[in-house]
Amino acid sequence: MKMQDKQAKQRQLAEDTKARLQAEKARRQNRPLPTRAAATLDERPRILIVCQGQETEKSYFEQFEYVSAIIKTIPVAQDPVSLVEAAIELRDQAKAAKTPYAQVWCVFDKDDSPAEQFNSAISRARSQKLRVAYSNQAFEFWLLLHFEDHQGGGLDRAMCTEKVLSYLPEGVGFEGNKKKRIGRTFFDILQSTDPQSGRNRRKIAIGRARAIVQRWQQVGTPPADQESATLVFDLVMQLQRHL
Repeated sequence: MKMQDKQAKQRQLAEDTKARLQAEKARRQNRPLPTRAAATLDERPRILIVCQGQETEKSYFEQFEYVSAIIKTIPVAQDPVSLVEAAIELRDQAKAAKTPYAQVWCVFDKDDSPAEQFNSAISRARSQKLRVAYSNQAFEFWLLLHFEDHQGGGLDRAMCTEKVLSYLPEGVGFEGNKKKRIGRTFFDILQSTDPQSGRNRRKIAIGRARAIVQRWQQVGTPPADQESATLVFDLVMQLQRHL
């Protein structure tokens, strides 16, 4: 396909996505309120999410508005092992205060971390009964799976981000000056309907991510060598249960 034809196709896809998103938003606004009483925060499990990323991951999980989730970013945790140790400390502090978390999640990327360090962080977390939502290489791979079933092996953060942005309508992208925050419009697109299959994009991404990880696990590939892969879908499945 010629470059001009490809660009025209992407522009048309972006315009179609924007139109569908607006239609879905209008339907939601006209939908009658549910008659059953909404669950109170006290009835929802307290979930601690400890993120390495201070912008993209944090802003994404904050969009799950009706979940009793406490999201912490650890700016001093430059490596996955430090993040896991920080999560253990936060978990233990909550237990000591008699306000324990139902689940504690560690969210971090492989990026340039040494393989031994990355694998050790995952093993350490699991030995402490913490849940892990790692991405190899980057969290943006989870976002990409909402739009395409990437099976091409390694995909660095910059290339992955570029591919994600190519699927978004003009004017929609990461927010912030040289930062990569996910705003509400971006988030709504991620949970909108895929035009080709008629299915929810988030459900599609969950299925794709699960299948990829299962293939890596079936051949015994260590997490640090699972490029590309993400376990963020596992955390999202927990969060969406309480929406």
